[in-house]
Amino acid sequence: MDVLELVREIENTPDDTAATRIAASRRTLVAAMAERPPRRVRRGWVWGGALGTASAAAAVATIVIVGTVAPVVPETASAAAVAVLNDAAGKVLAGTDPVVGPGQYLKVSETYELVSLWDADADPATSDEYVAGFNTSTFENSEGAVRARGVRDLYVPSDRSGDWILDDRFVNEVLDVYGDQAALPAYQRLVESYPERDADPGGLERLPAGLQSWDPETTSDDQFFDPFREFYDEMPRDPDRLLSWYRQHLSTSDDSGYLFSYITRALGTDLMPADLRVATLHVLGLLGGVDVAGQTGTVTTLELRTRLGEGSDLGEEHVQQVDIDTDSGRIVGYRDSYPTGRSTRVVPADIPWTTWAIEVSVVDEAPQP
Repeated sequence: MDVLELVREIENTPDDTAATRIAASRRTLVAAMAERPPRRVRRGWVWGGALGTASAAAAVATIVIVGTVAPVVPETASAAAVAVLNDAAGKVLAGTDPVVGPGQYLKVSETYELVSLWDADADPATSDEYVAGFNTSTFENSEGAVRARGVRDLYVPSDRSGDWILDDRFVNEVLDVYGDQAALPAYQRLVESYPERDADPGGLERLPAGLQSWDPETTSDDQFFDPFREFYDEMPRDPDRLLSWYRQHLSTSDDSGYLFSYITRALGTDLMPADLRVATLHVLGLLGGVDVAGQTGTVTTLELRTRLGEGSDLGEEHVQQVDIDTDSGRIVGYRDSYPTGRSTRVVPADIPWTTWAIEVSVVDEAPQP
């Protein structure tokens, strides 16, 4: 999911003026981030559904909706978190990556769950053509919410200069409805009227060499699914220098929360060279506040808590978690939660705002457009 899609997910905009307003929101988002250096990683996470951006909707919501954030006080990751990251890096270095033979594909499959708020007062329930309740909703004015699940698959050929295939044909499944149950028929009307907001039944796309372009109305830059690809050779393999590199190219200095989000999403794609992924795992151990939240089998969950600015509709704290399979050293999931404050008015406090589960496998063929 690129930034354009993320802003759309936040705005939940079904009307005919969506493209113009989303483009404006994206420009606002980019302007809100620090001034761009001369060379930087292009910010467009192309899938997220699968290869999602920094906390996907959560990271953008933090910037667009919340405003300023303050990092949690601890200056370094905990010793337990560093040990987990060191172990994961060792597994990657030992060569646990799946082997993709000639003619085969690396399949990166992501199952994601997203919460959409609904404002009953803004929804013209008698209309079959327009649904405004998901457009104007905020934590302050929402009476209901829908949690839906989607799936998106990326097929990466063994020769990455070949055609990559993106399969986004899965129709989102409603898992839960919170608050006013009228949110469900409103959501169904939205999907029926604007199927591109759910999943495109024809959403099978060929991406030459893994490239997808930005909206030409805002920029002509090309986008890679693995967004650091053009910088792989120049990116340092020393963790301290690599952390400085990420800070420069992501235009942030002290915000561990933003770096944690962006870097873990990049690792989740499993597309970086192995030595660079090793160094990047060590970079996570240099970020303040990262700690171990729990362990289930071979999967260990790391967590970073970030305090939100005064007046945030999302509550007092943003909690990011990432799941690492310590048998392979790969990231297999991540989630974002806002467990306090007004964010629990409709949605229960124990429900993550966004959740991703990632599976990586080798397959002999990919669906063709």
